[in-house]
Amino acid sequence: GASVINHTEVLSLTTTGKLGTDSYKVTGAMVKDSISGEKYQIKAKQVINATGPFADSIRKMADPETSDIIVPAKGTHLIIPDHFSPDNMGCVWFTKDGRVLYLLPWEGSTIAGTTDVKEKASHNPLSSLAEVDFILGECNRTLSSTLNHSHVRASWAGLRPLVRNPNADPSDTKALARDHVVDITRGGLLSICGGKWTTYRKMAEDAVDRAIELNPDLKPERGCATPTMKLVGTDRGGLVCHQNFDKVVVTLREKYDMDKLVARHLMQNYGTRALMVADLAKEYAEAPRSDETGSSVRYLKLYSKYPILEAEVVFACRQEYAMTAVDVLARRTRLAFLDADAAEKALPKILQIMQRELGWSRWRKEQEKKEALEFLRTMSLPAK
Repeated sequence: GASVINHTEVLSLTTTGKLGTDSYKVTGAMVKDSISGEKYQIKAKQVINATGPFADSIRKMADPETSDIIVPAKGTHLIIPDHFSPDNMGCVWFTKDGRVLYLLPWEGSTIAGTTDVKEKASHNPLSSLAEVDFILGECNRTLSSTLNHSHVRASWAGLRPLVRNPNADPSDTKALARDHVVDITRGGLLSICGGKWTTYRKMAEDAVDRAIELNPDLKPERGCATPTMKLVGTDRGGLVCHQNFDKVVVTLREKYDMDKLVARHLMQNYGTRALMVADLAKEYAEAPRSDETGSSVRYLKLYSKYPILEAEVVFACRQEYAMTAVDVLARRTRLAFLDADAAEKALPKILQIMQRELGWSRWRKEQEKKEALEFLRTMSLPAK
């Protein structure tokens, strides 16, 4: 197991010995809770730096003389309506300049991307109008229906933490690794750099294996379990649906009287834990009106166009460590990624629910609103 904390900033690394000597060792970190402001020390036999495009800033805390190896590359993505891609089929093609572009169905919409632009590391990178127009133009070379700015529901960018060989020519782009690299800094700081979301398990395995190899204080009780470890909600014991997740959809529709779209959304995002969300949703559902027959209820959505329920905000607070409105908008649900305007319209309801669940003051609620609106501007179509 592990103790997990979020919204925590590393202020510095703690060390023993003198840099450049055999006795020099990284022994932990001084950190700050970014919500409460509390500062405290964490001690560790081994520190692993897995901070993506920010890895160099942590590496320099251990060794100020070490060379930068991260080259952040920005990729912009657009969200457009679902009718631009079939439900279960994507499209991938080469652009005029030889890059790869794709259209893929995602969460009831279509995702189009991406670009590849050198960028400084930042927490909220911005897509540019030039990148948006490039993607739209390339899509219009392929699609029979013409795309324009009015079709873009969200426009956002992410950073790929490409890795450079510190001994290579800085201008040589061929020296950039698209795979992950395990780097060891003086003091024993281990950094796992580069890689992709899709290879996170292999990255974790390689990082921990290398740490065990280098650090005699680490004595594992068993081998790596990552390759066969199942996530929460995957019916790990086979007791809920025997790995047949269509049964979860059937239960949501028959027992909880949910429509197919909402039931499938919950199953795909929560697995068997969709039933826990459904129990919460039933508590928050509206009773039938007096002119309606039967006992059906209306499950409250965050925004009418999407199957995301208000109960998912409650679940995020109680079960998924959500601490901010942006956590819910972007990191628990995907509403901010799918539709920036819809996310802004859903924000008052999210703030109301989170204030009740987390006991926020009026000041904290207003601060969350301000920060969420600032974040949503990074998810919208850039101004002309």
